[in-house]
Amino acid sequence: MSAGRRSADLVLALAVGLAAGAALAAEAGVTQKDRAFSVRQIDLHAGDVLVMHNEDARAHNIQVNHPKLTYNSGLQEPGEDARLRFPDPDRYLVFCGIHPKMKLSVQVQ
Repeated sequence: MSAGRRSADLVLALAVGLAAGAALAAEAGVTQKDRAFSVRQIDLHAGDVLVMHNEDARAHNIQVNHPKLTYNSGLQEPGEDARLRFPDPDRYLVFCGIHPKMKLSVQVQ
């Protein structure tokens, strides 16, 4: 087998592997309404994306301050989504920077 053929096979194998990994990631959703998340706790797998939809009449500011993940959505207006990928297994606290009682525990396996 030529070096060019081996390189092409390696590139194809890497592309298939990356596509398979992307296909395994999932999305989970929660809503924000009446200054609260729709659930208090959610379980995800590493690589999954959490979609937080603001169904409230007011703006929110989704934040995570964790050694493995820092996130700040900025001002999230009513009707907008905030999307956050959780790359590593651990327990994370998601909260609203505007409404401190809004908390969501995310357990990532």
